[in-house]
Amino acid sequence: MVTSALISPGAWLRALPLLAIAMLAPAVGAVDTLSPAPNLRNYHHTHWTAEEGAPQAIRAMAQTSDGWLWLGTMDGLYRFDGVQFSRYPLPPGLGLNRNMIRYLHAGSRGELYMGRAAEGMSVLHPDGRLQDLPPAPDPGAMIDVLSADADGSVWMVSKGVYRLEGDRWLAVQAGEEWDALDVRGFLLDGQGQLWISRDNSIWRLNRQTRRFARILDKGGDLLRAPDGRLWLISGEGEMQSLPAGASPGRHTVTRSPEALGTGQFSDDGALWVLDCPGPPCVVPGAARHAASGYKVGRPAGAPADATIQMSGKTLTSILVDREGATWVTSEGGIDRFRPKRVLPTELEGEGVVFSTVADGAGRMWAANALTGKMWQLLPERAVPVEPRHPVTVLGRDPAGALLLGGKRSIWRHHAEGAAEIPLPPGADGKPMDRRLFGILDDGKVLWTAAADIGLIGWQDGKWQPGRNFSLPAKIYQSALAGPGQMWLATGNGELFHYDLATDATRPPIDIRALGMTAAIFPETDLVLSGDNGTGVVQGGVLRMLHAPDASVLRNVSGFVVTADGDRWLNGAAGLVHVTEANWKRSIDNPDLPLNYEVFNALDGYPGRAVIESRWRSAWTVDGRTLWLVATGGVMRVDSANLKRNLVAPTPLILSLSSDKVVFTPGSPGWNAAILPPGTERLRVDFTAPSLRMPERVRFEYLLEGIDSGWQDAGTRRTTSYTNVKPGIYVFRLHAINEDGVRSATQAVLRFTVEPTIWQTTWFKLFGMALIAALLFLAYRYRVRYLTRRVAERMHVKMAERERIARTLHDTFLQTVQSLVFRVDAIAAGLPKDAGARAEIEQVLGHARRALGEGREQLQELRSVSSEQPEDLLEDSIAELREAQPDIAIGLRTSGLRRRLAVGTGAEVAAIAREALHNACAHAAASHVDASLEYQPERLVLTVTDDGRGIDAAVLHKGAADGRWGLVGMRERADRIGGILELESGSGAGTVVRLTVPGVRAYAG
Repeated sequence: MVTSALISPGAWLRALPLLAIAMLAPAVGAVDTLSPAPNLRNYHHTHWTAEEGAPQAIRAMAQTSDGWLWLGTMDGLYRFDGVQFSRYPLPPGLGLNRNMIRYLHAGSRGELYMGRAAEGMSVLHPDGRLQDLPPAPDPGAMIDVLSADADGSVWMVSKGVYRLEGDRWLAVQAGEEWDALDVRGFLLDGQGQLWISRDNSIWRLNRQTRRFARILDKGGDLLRAPDGRLWLISGEGEMQSLPAGASPGRHTVTRSPEALGTGQFSDDGALWVLDCPGPPCVVPGAARHAASGYKVGRPAGAPADATIQMSGKTLTSILVDREGATWVTSEGGIDRFRPKRVLPTELEGEGVVFSTVADGAGRMWAANALTGKMWQLLPERAVPVEPRHPVTVLGRDPAGALLLGGKRSIWRHHAEGAAEIPLPPGADGKPMDRRLFGILDDGKVLWTAAADIGLIGWQDGKWQPGRNFSLPAKIYQSALAGPGQMWLATGNGELFHYDLATDATRPPIDIRALGMTAAIFPETDLVLSGDNGTGVVQGGVLRMLHAPDASVLRNVSGFVVTADGDRWLNGAAGLVHVTEANWKRSIDNPDLPLNYEVFNALDGYPGRAVIESRWRSAWTVDGRTLWLVATGGVMRVDSANLKRNLVAPTPLILSLSSDKVVFTPGSPGWNAAILPPGTERLRVDFTAPSLRMPERVRFEYLLEGIDSGWQDAGTRRTTSYTNVKPGIYVFRLHAINEDGVRSATQAVLRFTVEPTIWQTTWFKLFGMALIAALLFLAYRYRVRYLTRRVAERMHVKMAERERIARTLHDTFLQTVQSLVFRVDAIAAGLPKDAGARAEIEQVLGHARRALGEGREQLQELRSVSSEQPEDLLEDSIAELREAQPDIAIGLRTSGLRRRLAVGTGAEVAAIAREALHNACAHAAASHVDASLEYQPERLVLTVTDDGRGIDAAVLHKGAADGRWGLVGMRERADRIGGILELESGSGAGTVVRLTVPGVRAYAG
């Protein structure tokens, strides 16, 4: 086990100077185990005065089951969630001043009973309803005390004992013995029995007779112990327990915290007594003392703790809340005491002067380098021991023997006794004082260092200089690695493994990622820490650990494994606790972030871990109690009793607000808040009354309709949203206390954001319909526009065709006709048997045929006026039938014939003629059928044949080589906005289908 750092002389120049070496007597004296006097050093104290917003002159105090701490004053009712005080608005009553509060009582069902300075009482229900209770039966009398029974019934004392029945008080006991206004308390014990305490007597309710019986002729205040029993405490601090009921020790009724004027028991059995000079007194474990005759209070002549500054001079009441924190009121404000988890010891002074070590016998030791004093550390206290000479540095050898370092010697204490190891003398051969930097015994060599002699090792009964060993230069930290072996970290960022047997070091490991090394911990894993973080050496490589907050892994100078396997790291952030499972999880995969909890100033940790001395700063001897050295002193932690807060916080939503409206609990519409139209930003304020450590209460929230999952608010108690759309929303809230206890329920707020006129559904539908209508009109306009453009182009085309037809007829055909006539006349004048006449007549035949073809083309140019494709196809089909008499060609028309758009009929007829011609000329078909369908939404032309079909390659290319029929058909289809489809297969015939949308095919 590591005892202290082995450092080089050069490193000493940056270390803390220590004082002289001393020698301890061979036998360490016996220690005193008496318990210390009670004090408040083990409690974290906070006070609130007017500067922090606390109400003044608090008269009453109680805590309801939702966690609120309620404070009654003559100026009104206040509540506190641990962070903020707020005055609770109480509506004025008829002839009543409800804000003059002198008495508070918390019921078992979350209600709060309030007694006013004037007559009368009210009850504030958990849902915010305020109810006035009937006045006391005796006119002008005030209700002295009140209690809520286990069954919810309400009792009170006012010149008699009464139980609330409906809207009146039913007298249970009355008479002269109850006339005196001397009632001190009305309390329900853990077994469900009602008790009344008076100045000179104690009474208990007999459930059978339903009357109170006098139990004790002695008065005072009633205190309820953790086991449910009641104790009586007098004004002089004398205490005794009251007789148990039918089920002693059976704690069945939950305590409702409320303030008393004398004292309170906390759940751990400690007794808090208010009537002490200065701060209150606390007696740990007082409930275990004798049943009678025990007196508490500050002993006569004992000074008060001057370090505790209360909020005021006069302490008026005390309360222990559900989470174990103690509250004290005064004329100036309110104070809180909560138990620390990191406890101080009696060792005075800053931590950098202390060295600590655990020996092999399970004892813990501490020494002050400035004073030379030494102590044995016990869980209850630090016991001073008397060495012969001052002790400035502590260590231990691998066998567990205690090493004490002084000016001129190092003493080794073990079971057989003590052995002195003198330090080297001065240059003159005489002993001289030296300042040791540390002590490390590796089982073979005892190492130490001082400024004037550097690093030296005690081996074979003599000191040898460090240069006689093969050690690296600039050693900054060291730790045991086995008998005669050490881990050595240098200032150059290298980690060496030194073995005395070979007097050599293994090749170094690069640890520069750590920065300057703070400590080496080889006990379980080889863990190193520095000013950049903490890492683990695996396979000869340093792998850095990761944490959400990097500071928790910086400069860890203490590392302890407790009996349960958990790791405790003492570093720059305080004390870091990592469970065994979480530690192994991150060690197995250092890339995974480490899960941990931190104990810092809120838990009583003073400052940070000491790194200046480079001594180890954390130890345990029993696997439970941790001993820490922090900059603020030597501390103790009981890892098995961390006083966890097991009370689940209650999340509460305080307000919902926007730019225009604010809703709060109890205000009209709170349960179904409606935010006005135009709301785009909103804010939700929330809290969770948690009084012990509200600084660490965390929140998670979810706004259904916006958030996709739970949002982590950290410790914030408000959230805002922008660009909120109209709709119905549900806000949900969870709270988690400082120990990770999650709220058992969630706070829920439902609200609605109203839409503006233009955000309503009907307006959106109207807008959509309007847009659709505009789009339809735009579409119709576009179709009409395109139709006109097509018609214009067709008219231009038709005009051009007619011009060409006229030109052909008036020029070319007329000229050819004239030439035919002249040549015919010439031929007629020649002899019939003349050879020239026969040739001329042959030429004339050719000319007449050409003239006929020209007239046919002229007819085709002018035939577009028909525009009905079936009419245009009749001549073509007739010619095909004459040319191909073996092929059956048919034409079928279906549907209601409609007038076609200009140019459409001609293009459809041309495509049909090309398809029919191809089928007759190339398909070797026996049947060819053409059909024309006038459908309402489209015009469909279909030409089918039973021929050999079209080759797949031609279909893929869209045309046969050197042929342009198919290309021309597609071009014609594109011109009229149609779709041309071809279906064919080898030997399966061919189908040509043209589909033209009705808006393009039909006229009008």
